[in-house]
Amino acid sequence: MIVINRSLLFFFLSFSILNSDVKKESTNLDSTKVDYRLDPVVVTATKVAVSQRSLAASISMVYHQDIRMAPTSSVLDIVQSYVPDLYVTEWGVMGFGVAGQSAGKISIRGMGGGANTHVLILRNGRPDFMGLMGCTIADEFSTDGTDHIEIIRGPGSFLYGTNATGGVINIMPRRMEKEGFETRIATGYGSFDIRKFSINHGGRVGRFDYYITASHRQTDGHRENSNYRGRHYTLHTGYKIDRNTHVEINSNLADLYLNDPGPVENPRSDNWYDIIRYGGDVTVTRSSKLGETNLKLHGNFGRHKFFDGWRSRDRMLGFMVYQNIKPWRSNTTTIGFDYKRYGGEAEDSSTNYGDFYITEYAPYIHIRQVLLRRWIATVGLRLEHHQLFGNEMLPMLGIVYRPMKSTYLRLSVAKGFRSPSIRELYFWMPANDKLTPDRVWNYEIGLTQKLFDRMRVEVALFRTDGENLIQFSSPPPKWVNSGSYTHTGYEVVSEYFPSDRVGMGLSWSQIDLSKDVFNIPGKKLTAFMNLSMWRVNLSVNFIMIKDLKGAEFPGPGPVAVLHKMDDYSVLNLSARFRIVGHMEAKVDVKNLFNTEYQSMYGYPMPGRYYTVNLSYIL
Repeated sequence: MIVINRSLLFFFLSFSILNSDVKKESTNLDSTKVDYRLDPVVVTATKVAVSQRSLAASISMVYHQDIRMAPTSSVLDIVQSYVPDLYVTEWGVMGFGVAGQSAGKISIRGMGGGANTHVLILRNGRPDFMGLMGCTIADEFSTDGTDHIEIIRGPGSFLYGTNATGGVINIMPRRMEKEGFETRIATGYGSFDIRKFSINHGGRVGRFDYYITASHRQTDGHRENSNYRGRHYTLHTGYKIDRNTHVEINSNLADLYLNDPGPVENPRSDNWYDIIRYGGDVTVTRSSKLGETNLKLHGNFGRHKFFDGWRSRDRMLGFMVYQNIKPWRSNTTTIGFDYKRYGGEAEDSSTNYGDFYITEYAPYIHIRQVLLRRWIATVGLRLEHHQLFGNEMLPMLGIVYRPMKSTYLRLSVAKGFRSPSIRELYFWMPANDKLTPDRVWNYEIGLTQKLFDRMRVEVALFRTDGENLIQFSSPPPKWVNSGSYTHTGYEVVSEYFPSDRVGMGLSWSQIDLSKDVFNIPGKKLTAFMNLSMWRVNLSVNFIMIKDLKGAEFPGPGPVAVLHKMDDYSVLNLSARFRIVGHMEAKVDVKNLFNTEYQSMYGYPMPGRYYTVNLSYIL
């Protein structure tokens, strides 16, 4: 409790002191535009660029300025610091890990925790998950080449299909919007032998733009046998063929090598993971009298080698096409079709599992209608076809009402689903080829209120009913469709921007969870403060986690023993400042008050540690 109080006191004193000293002076460092922060334009929730507050869904946004100032290069670490009801387990200085049922697990609104198959991660709108396991590798998602991140809190299956039961995270690529070039070369060194090097370069010449990044990051870790090494590469190119037609290519590659040190009670010495993940898309966008046409060809691939003899290669190939039309006044209708085929081959020290592939495709329609200038009605329907399970109807309905200029009330109902992964159907002892998809219904009401042109408050109440949940049953050990649950909760988000140079915000979330849920906190508080003045940018970030259960896996199977974990709060600080000319320095301090805590059971996190970064900018 002393640590919590001290962290909160430091945080709010920073708010008051820095806010009182802000001057409206020009700076060549990042500036946050208040109007955009309070009402951003987003595309993930509808596939049409619309105002956030006019959406029935709950949407969060992490901006480029936040990404640049964050004391981490992990997408998931950043979104965890800004988004209510989103949690990611981690075990060390760098890297989330891939160990068992706990490392690097992502959850939103109580969905996930034990498996990375309930939160769908997109890159520029294309799905990115392992074709065999159906899950994601948390360490794959670096901020390199990332412009901003859009998050749907709640099911997104009516637009994106499987794995979007809890929510959607869409990582948007960095693009050069203005004519010219920019280059940033950065290096860093810190505690636990942290070493970093990266280079970003982009340009725009006439109709052509590009952005390229490469990075190397490594550490010895804060525990023995917890070393990590990650190399990330991204590429964006775009070309405007004519006034109405644009083509772009986006690609990414992550080369990861990490060691799992094991729980402190049962340490491990040589549990290594060697992973390569890569993918890309080609996107064509054309505007005409009929509206806007989008075609995306995409692929996602992986190669995995683990210490225990596991070897696998997986792939996903597909395309996405949709048409935005305006058939009559105040109406936007999106008609689309998605196709993907995913799978791969795998073996371990005792078994060659052979090749497995699954095909899914889906037509869908989404209609958005403005009524009497104060009402916005949205309805969506997706017909997902799975080669094993047949058809799945995925509807959604949303209503937004604006009783006053700056007040928006919203109501939504949406269905989500997750098809069983190839692993759950065919791999290892618990496999069950008779499994059918998980299904959830989410019911939500919300309020968004803008105050004094500088502040936004959002409140959301939700209920999630799940059925057919895939759970482990024994004896005999087998995955079965037996689970059902009801989660209820609420979220409060507040952001205040007294000027373009100062921003601060709080979010609080609370959820009533099923008794057998783990790696998901019942309560979460986050807060941030960003200040930009003269040659200095400061960022303070606070997170508090309560009512968290961890899981211990004493046997070889997925049977968990649950443990109540200690509540914790962590404060991070970053300072970036221009030294001279083209040189810039950034100092990151994580866990400023040296809190002792665990994010996943048995894996203590590091205490206070530092990183000093130098950048040369052209």
